[in-house]
Amino acid sequence: MTLFVQGKSQLSVEENADFLDQLSPRVRNRVEYLMEVQEEFDGVQDELFEELSRLEDKYEKRFALLYRHRSEVLMGIKEEELTDEDEPEKAMDKVFGIPNFWLTAFKRKDILAELITEDDEGAFQYLEDIRSFRLCDSGGFKLEFTFPCNPYFEPSTLKKKYIIDRDGPVLIKARGTKINWLPGKCLTRKVLPKMARRTSNDDKPLTNTKKSFFNFFNPPLDHDDDDEEDVDEDDLPIELIRKDYEIGCVIRDELIPYAVSWFTGEFTDNQLFVKYMKMKK
Repeated sequence: MTLFVQGKSQLSVEENADFLDQLSPRVRNRVEYLMEVQEEFDGVQDELFEELSRLEDKYEKRFALLYRHRSEVLMGIKEEELTDEDEPEKAMDKVFGIPNFWLTAFKRKDILAELITEDDEGAFQYLEDIRSFRLCDSGGFKLEFTFPCNPYFEPSTLKKKYIIDRDGPVLIKARGTKINWLPGKCLTRKVLPKMARRTSNDDKPLTNTKKSFFNFFNPPLDHDDDDEEDVDEDDLPIELIRKDYEIGCVIRDELIPYAVSWFTGEFTDNQLFVKYMKMKK
């Protein structure tokens, strides 16, 4: 889906009318005819989106069941039924689930791997599950990253929402969970040297944003409630907005459905993934 950003490079009604007035009568008639054709196209496209939405509703529950089975394995819930009773248990095998499953899968995908720093990996090891959900009241979606209680942050579930006007389609808003870092564990800010502080008597440390995957949830803008922060697209470069949306779509469309293939290395780059998708068509 081609993404448009609200408020970016859009002609006003007055500017559009002025442009049409500059055309010769014959050319304007042709353009107005094409505008009528466009309206018909938009109507057919709306029908397509509605039909796709019904199909997604139909299969979403079936996918959810399969994702739950995967989650149970990753969290160690299905240990007993997956264990061979005739095989003696070794001390080194006494681990639950699949260690570093999501971290390994993330690092196989280039656009995601470049987000993760070495410091992030300690927190990432606690990641239990990633799920995506359609937002019924818009054309957007929500990502949920589930962690157990860990020594890095609260809450245990981090969310990222993309709210989209499907009539555009236009990205209206992106929202991420505000992370409450535990003392000394913040991965998104670094403390500047004392010489960089305002005065020599200023005991309050200055911090600066540093590279971290967890900036995905915590955009550097004011938030309007206690739980999530708003991203005002007009205050950000459009390239940054598109990249953020692209990352969200990659997680939803490529990582989550095929996570085990990324983990095992069956998928190691875009070329293999595209080849696999073509084989399915």
